[in-house]
This record gives sequence, C-alpha cells and structure tokens, in this order.
Amino acid sequence: MQHPSKQTTALIVRQARSFGATLAGVTTAAALRQAPSYRVRPDMPRPPETGSILVLALIHDPAQPELDWWGVKGGTPGNLRLINIANRLVEWLGRELDIAARSLPYYVEKGGVFLKDAAVLAGLGHIGANNLVVTPQYGPCVRFRALFLDAGLAPTATRWSNPCADCHRPCLRACPQGSFQEGSYHRSSCMQQIDKNKADAQKNTPPLVKHCRACELSCPLGLPG
Repeated sequence: MQHPSKQTTALIVRQARSFGATLAGVTTAAALRQAPSYRVRPDMPRPPETGSILVLALIHDPAQPELDWWGVKGGTPGNLRLINIANRLVEWLGRELDIAARSLPYYVEKGGVFLKDAAVLAGLGHIGANNLVVTPQYGPCVRFRALFLDAGLAPTATRWSNPCADCHRPCLRACPQGSFQEGSYHRSSCMQQIDKNKADAQKNTPPLVKHCRACELSCPLGLPG
C-alpha cells in the first residue's frame, strides 16, 4: 500500500504527538537498511526492503531522572510510555488509514532497528560528539522507539547542521570512564560504567539501575533555559 503524500506523513506525525510523543519522524525501511550501523554490524537482522519506519521520541527531562531507571518489568518508565504510544498508534493506523503496523522491540537482535540511525534518517537530529542523537529542540535528552509500517510513506528527512561544530564539547570531558579520551567514542569504556551502575543497584531495595548520563546532561542543548 502506498501513502506517498507529505500530508499523510504529517497526519501520522501529528497523531503520534497527540498520543504523547515529543517528536516523531518517518524514514523508509530501504534507507535504513543502508545505515552506518548495519554496515558495521552486518550480522544483525535488517528491516524489510519495503515499508516505512516511524520513529518516536520522548523528552527525558533532566528533572525526571526516574524515567530512565531500570528495575521494573518492561523496561524503564520512559520506555513504557513509548510502548504505550506505539501500541495506540498501531491501532489508530489500522482503523483510520488502513495501514498495517507493528511496534518494534527495543533490541536490534530481537527484531528492532538501530534507533539512532533511524532517528537521524527521519530528520529528528544529528549524531553528536557524545555519540548520541542531538535534537535541535532538546539536545540529547530524548529516548526513542520505532514502529514498522507496511506502507510507503513520504519521509521527513531534514538535514541539520552539525550542532557540535562550534561547541566546546563538555561531553567529552564529562565521562567518568574517559570514553572519549582518544577523541571518539569507545563503547568498552562506557560499558564499564554501565556495569558499575548495575553493581551499585544491587545495594538498594528495590535494585534500581540509575545509569550514567554525564555526557548527555553536559550538552548545552539539553540543559534547561
């Protein structure tokens, strides 16, 4: 099924926001298949060759750190909000536009997609120096979820200028594990902090995992005011 008009895409984006998404955008499944993360990880399952990916973003206000705490069934409170929005959209898309859709898992190996790549292709932001998607409106203080739509939609791709080009990049100095010491992101160092957060969580009841957000919260675009 084809819904190539920009008006249809705009309608879907508006509905996503009315259900609670802070931002939303669309890219084609074919474009996402060629994204950098899939070239680096060719072993990961790719999205179908046809159809569209609807990306949802939810602001993670620094004043509400609990939205990102792990320890409840189904993920973080923020993730549960995104799942609820996605499920409502699946029902609405089928009823109002006759578009078959499904909410995608968070993890790529379980059938999800690389969310940062999808968000950039959908025009929601730019990959920043902190290896996170930096949005013009909220910096990196957003969380993502995606849906697959069995329809060809007009994408919302927008080319944003690099938000880090004229920045003094406090994010690179904020990491407690020095994940950016060599000028680029090193996942192994970041994972050391994640493991520490998990170990610290076991000392509390309930064992809530409060992940580090140092590089995210140091971004000038994500700070209040």
